Order: sequence, then C-alpha cells, then structure tokens
Amino acid sequence: MNSVSGPFGPKEIHPVRTGHGAISPWPRYDAAGLGFRNYWYPVAFSREFGKKARSVQMLGEQIMFYREGKRVYAFRDQCPHRGIPLSVGRQEFPGTWTCRYHGWTFELGTGELKAALTDGPDSPVCGKVSVRSYPVEERAGLVWVYMGEGKAPPVEEDIPEAFLQSDSVIVGRITERRGNWRYAAENGFDEAHAKYLHRYGSLRTLFSQLPAWGIPKIVQDGPWITRAKIPGQAAFESDYPGLGRWPKTRFWKKIIRRRGGTLSVRLPGLLRSQYLADAHYEWYVPIDEHQHRYLQFLVTRARGLGALFYRLRYFLYRRWLFHVQFNNQDAWMVELMPETSPERLFRPDVSITAWRRLCEHARGEEDGKISLEQQLREMHAETQVAAERDG
Repeated sequence: MNSVSGPFGPKEIHPVRTGHGAISPWPRYDAAGLGFRNYWYPVAFSREFGKKARSVQMLGEQIMFYREGKRVYAFRDQCPHRGIPLSVGRQEFPGTWTCRYHGWTFELGTGELKAALTDGPDSPVCGKVSVRSYPVEERAGLVWVYMGEGKAPPVEEDIPEAFLQSDSVIVGRITERRGNWRYAAENGFDEAHAKYLHRYGSLRTLFSQLPAWGIPKIVQDGPWITRAKIPGQAAFESDYPGLGRWPKTRFWKKIIRRRGGTLSVRLPGLLRSQYLADAHYEWYVPIDEHQHRYLQFLVTRARGLGALFYRLRYFLYRRWLFHVQFNNQDAWMVELMPETSPERLFRPDVSITAWRRLCEHARGEEDGKISLEQQLREMHAETQVAAERDG
C-alpha cells in the first residue's frame, strides 16, 4: 500500500484498480464498472426513435427500443427462445413485437409472450415466458430508461430542474467514447487537470489566463457534491522551489482571467458546470466496461428570439469550440488511462476521493454508517491540517 501526506490517509490510496485482491476503501465504486442500475439514464434524443426498432447497449446489456404511437417501449434485445436479437424482428399486431426467427410475439409494455405463431394459436408456452421490459419516459427532448430493480422512482428525481422548465433551451451532442465511465466522471470533476491539460492546444482557452493551482473544499448540495473555493488556496502563478516561476504567461493570455464555472457532480454520473448565463451538463452512461456514451448539453432559459440566438451561437461556434475540440482533450486522457494500475493521489485529488465516497452512497446501496456530509467535513478538516503542516 502506498502512503501520501494530505487529506487522504493511508487507507485512501490503495491501488483500487489493480485487480490483485487489494481491499479497497471504495467497494461500491470498484464494483460499478457497468454503472449503478437504480437510476434513470438518458438514452438519446427523442427524435431518433421512430417506427424502426433500435438496439442500444447500456450498462453492459443490449436493449431494444421501439416507438408505437406517442410512447417508446424497451426490453432486453434477446429472444428467450433461441437468443436472436429482437430488434431484427417486426410488428405483426398492435401493442406487440414479434421475433424474426420463429414468430414469438411479446407484449410491448410487459414483455409477456402472447403468441408463438409457428406453434399455433393454442401454444402451451404462451404466458410462461417473458422478456425483461424496462420503464421508459420522455422528458426534455430525450428518451430515459430505468434498468434497476423494483419500482422505478419518478424520472424527475434524476433529471436536473434546469431541463424541466417551460422555457428551457437545450442544445447538445451525444457521442460514444472509449474508457470506463467512472474515469470520465472523475476527469470531469477533477480539480487539477483543467489547469494544465486545457492550457495547451485548446482554442477555447487561447486568450485566457488559467489558474496555476488550487485546492478545493467539497460540499454537499442535495444530490450534488460541489467544488468550492478556499480563500488563499489557489493562484494564477507561483514560484516553484528550485525551478522558477510558472506559468510564464504570454501577453495575449492576460485578456481574460478564466476561473470557470461552479462544478458539481451527482449520481449516477452527471456533471454540472454552472455559469452566469447558462450551465453545461455531462452524462457518462456506461456502454460496457471499456466504453461510455457521452451526453453533453448547454442549458439556459429563454424564449422567442433569445432562444433562437442561443441555438444559433451553439451551432455556429460553441459546439465545435467547447463540445468537440475542448472536450476531446478530456476524451484523449480518459482513453489513455489504464484500468489496472496503482495510483498515487495528491492534494487536489480531494475532488476524486469525494466522488468515490459519493458512489458508496448510491441509491439502494447505502450502508448508513456514516453520512456523506460528515465524511466531506472530515475530508476538509484533514485538508486544512495537511496544508498547515506542509506550510
């Protein structure tokens, strides 16, 4: 086990990704390579679901989606008869879906087998077989699915309020990326990476002076944990012993001092960066253990010409500068991050350890021993003690 000075303590830096049987302080986080199932996840834009069945891999499972009328249905994309993907089938009767191989016909809402067409109308297998179905809802121009156990909570519990206002303007982009979803979420909430990674090669920060370093305080805000600034624990440039002053800021970099938005994260894997005029959101939805679906949106409140102008700005330049070129730097790092290596954390990684603690309180998996709020207070106190000790 490695050790490190700072707000973590020796138990906090076990090699959590070694796969060699080490006891981890984050067992639920470690076990969540395929996500946390007891949450609603966004799938895709509603406009992408028409009269043709669509197969989407999520949380390690292949799910078939099909729209009939104004409603979208979902069930596991595998016929229980011989395992053929149901998404290659067809609709023979309203409210049902039929497997293309032998004509097994399932009710859309429940997944119950209603007919085995090639076994006749009195087939004894009917009513004894079903395919697992999943609750589906549509909100904010997106299709949402719940893949957990038991009764699904209201979908609104897992959608930020900003998406549900009558005058919400939502623009965004959905892509598939390599790397486990947990590392993508950690990258999003990571305190230190933006100060170095996005300093070079990003057109979005070309004329911006970024902070050189900073150590945050992590606070709980309802379902979110938020990075809060600590007075005196950040600087735009500093003297590094034996090395000199860094960064050496070019004159054009002094046009804008960029501190970024207020960054928060919540389960099952949703990031929010709150700016003055709008907010940026990112979902990291597991496809399998090695890929995730990356949904990113900018959201504001406007009507009429204001809404039109907001969309126009996005598609003219903000989409490419922010959601493509800037965030592709993050995608590069997440793809390169090894899944089986020890790690040595440093003080800014309080954001990462807080995120992992949050994962230990996932819905339906809380142990109830110590509240997240208490854990965050203890982490902050340890950070302060370490800062005073290290001077």
